[in-house]
Amino acid sequence: MVHATTQGNSNFAGTTAAGKSPSAHDKEVKLIKTAATDTGHTKKAIMAALRAIGLAGNPANVERVQELRADFEMVRAQRFCDRASARLSQPVPSLPTPSGRAPVLLPKGTPSKRLTALRIRAISAHAKGAFRHGAPGGTRFTVGFASCTSKVNYSVELGRNYDVYRGAYKGWGANVDNHQICVPADWRLRVERKGLANLGGLLTLDVLPMESPAGIALYDAVWASQGRGYDVRTERGFIAKSGDEHFHGDTPENAIAGLLRKCRILKKHMATVADLSSSVDSFIAKFSASDVKVSLDDARQTGSCEYGIRSWCQSVGIDIARVKVPVTEILEGFRKLPLSEVRRAVLFAARRHRVRLVNGS
Repeated sequence: MVHATTQGNSNFAGTTAAGKSPSAHDKEVKLIKTAATDTGHTKKAIMAALRAIGLAGNPANVERVQELRADFEMVRAQRFCDRASARLSQPVPSLPTPSGRAPVLLPKGTPSKRLTALRIRAISAHAKGAFRHGAPGGTRFTVGFASCTSKVNYSVELGRNYDVYRGAYKGWGANVDNHQICVPADWRLRVERKGLANLGGLLTLDVLPMESPAGIALYDAVWASQGRGYDVRTERGFIAKSGDEHFHGDTPENAIAGLLRKCRILKKHMATVADLSSSVDSFIAKFSASDVKVSLDDARQTGSCEYGIRSWCQSVGIDIARVKVPVTEILEGFRKLPLSEVRRAVLFAARRHRVRLVNGS
């Protein structure tokens, strides 16, 4: 191939055997082979390559190799321009001038593999933000893709890692929480981009749109809620959503009724309660010295669904069986997981407490 290129380029005139002694011809062939090999472009590298094949590393031979390489590049560039001109409507006279910027390289892997990795990262990030994880032995998130809604699931299995502890505790097993998530392959389109990924501390795994009244979006949904310890439960029901408000219910009617009640309560108190928009630290500082006790009924009266109440209590370590909880404990949990529903329950309890003091009961 090199010999054919040499004959096709006028710059190689006189490099064949015609009119030259055999030794000169052999030398020229070796120079051409050296120029065609990837031996480095510095003079030092060329000199070393020449000496390795028995030629002198003098300036004349080095310059000849550099000239041959320049000729090769010119032929390659012309070949590229010819191919480009054959595909385009107008001729391409020369290669574009390099901009000097670093090239933009695509990520490794095929587009399908990159898309799968993106889907796994998306659901894993939401799961880490919603549920308890980080056992002493490590955490593992495994994401699979379901072909139908019945296979959508979220489960956590506790394992053992015997390589964590050393010294006197060597051989003891450390807990490992293995999160196994199965969602539709288009979860990002069906759930995340609609703003349904994390609603009130509940991770939405799948939704199917349903017919609903005007102004309300109703979904047949599957979601996951925090259980005791590292446990995560998979719930199936319905989600009603309007604007930024939502409600989880076991039937479509309950979901819509709960959402409407929640919106009515919000409209009634939004204009008079500025604490709904205050910062978390300001809200905690204002009510931390209060002796108010918050009950489950306070959360229900402000529109919170049973699924959200139970999941939040499990997430922050509050026993849901307790009738009333001091507001200081609620605020400690609110700092860990600041949901607007918790803020409304505290405000409702504080208002109820003030009314009781005014009435003297």
